[in-house]
Amino acid sequence: MYNCPTCNTPFELGTKFCPKCGCNLEESFILTPVCPTCHKSYPAGSLYCTVDGAKLVSPEKLTPKCVICGTQYSAETKFCPKDGGAVIPEALRYAKGNIDIHSTTYLNKASLGSRFVAYLLDGLICVGLSIPSGIFYAIGMANVTHGDYGSTDYSGSVFFFFLAVLLYIIPLVYTFIKDGLGEGQSLGKKAMDIKVINLSDKSNCTKGTSVLRALISWLLNLVPFIGWLIEPIMVIATSDGRRLADKAAGTMVVNIK
Repeated sequence: MYNCPTCNTPFELGTKFCPKCGCNLEESFILTPVCPTCHKSYPAGSLYCTVDGAKLVSPEKLTPKCVICGTQYSAETKFCPKDGGAVIPEALRYAKGNIDIHSTTYLNKASLGSRFVAYLLDGLICVGLSIPSGIFYAIGMANVTHGDYGSTDYSGSVFFFFLAVLLYIIPLVYTFIKDGLGEGQSLGKKAMDIKVINLSDKSNCTKGTSVLRALISWLLNLVPFIGWLIEPIMVIATSDGRRLADKAAGTMVVNIK
């Protein structure tokens, strides 16, 4: 028999509620309580640590787990390699002023250097994908004939111009959906072990969200000079490294190492 921690009424193990005061025994009564601060063990039903006054918890709540997927890790692991979530024991997640564990404070944001190199790599990929389009455009221009009186005849080049436009769609599509590929990674981000996640549920960035991010960046770049500087400044100046495109799309670039 054990005693209710609220009214001291005896009860058998397995009882969900105290028959006298209605106390929720499954939440209030701990069979093997441990202090989350000093890790001292106490008898069944104890509520508070006599050393530091901390509220006692069950031992399993001191196991480090990812706040997103719940995977268990060792005490040395700080961030989950699967989704970037913080690895914190459940009993300690709200120990400092009820901190929101889903805020960007706990996410391992990607470094400025990693993002810059990934940007360059993706730029090179787009250039490489654009080469076939450029070749057919050059062939088309080479086949342009000049008639009498300075008139220009494009009839022999229409097919090559059409192929150039068709092939240019490939790098254009990549630019817009690249951060929704694989696990929220463009090829450049994959090479740098970083990715884009949705902050709402920490899931990988989708192709639709990637399009939104790219579209906002594209619109900003239409503004000469100022528009070109806004996004880089946001990455450097904000604590979470989120651009305006990230804030609008609800995303963040994180390190997955």
